[in-house]
Amino acid sequence: MAGNITGINTVSAQSTPDYSNANYTPQYMGKIIPNDNTFTDNRRKLNFVYDEIPYEDQLQNPVTFSDFTIAPGNGGVEFRWRTAWEPGNLKLYEIEYSKDGITFQQAGVVPAGNYLSGRAYEFRHYPVNTHDRLFYRLRIVDQTGRYAYTNIVPVAATGTTDNYIFPTIVNAGNVSLYLNDSFKLVQIVDMQGRILQTELLDGRTGRIDIPLSKSATGICIVRVLGQQPERNIVQKIFIR
Repeated sequence: MAGNITGINTVSAQSTPDYSNANYTPQYMGKIIPNDNTFTDNRRKLNFVYDEIPYEDQLQNPVTFSDFTIAPGNGGVEFRWRTAWEPGNLKLYEIEYSKDGITFQQAGVVPAGNYLSGRAYEFRHYPVNTHDRLFYRLRIVDQTGRYAYTNIVPVAATGTTDNYIFPTIVNAGNVSLYLNDSFKLVQIVDMQGRILQTELLDGRTGRIDIPLSKSATGICIVRVLGQQPERNIVQKIFIR
């Protein structure tokens, strides 16, 4: 109620929805809404649906795009976009994808350049075991946490992809494995050959996110080890 000092709204008993009524439809039917325990977690582990951005969370100075393309290529899905103008407090671009065009999950993050005259960006997503079309969008975020979305773009993604490690320049403290084959474990090794971290994979496939330990900094090696040494994956990464 407006003007209530305590800020508590009162609702009469008659206005409470009758959940036993066969005609009752929940307000968030079919939507996945983050709860208090998961909302602050890494977005790439969650599914999100937002029908409408609350006014207080809307990006006040939208980015101006001069070019925006998403297409299959080089074993994955390639993003290329160019901005004609970016606000000075722009923080990053989050690439999100969906299998149904309704619930989205993070594929990766690209830091914003904060160029008033704009700049070009690239990103490549490697979906695993995908035989159907996917849906993509950018979530544009500024330093205050305000955000906006681009339009959703459907992309035909057929076939499977090779085993892959991404990103090679780590800003968020996580490295992701995209695995079609089974492997035993993954190791993070520094340039002196010291094993900083070991995670068991136990044959898991698909996307596997590995939170990096605080001891992993600078140039390191990611080693994904399997039953056959000739099929091991070795990737150099730079951890900021």
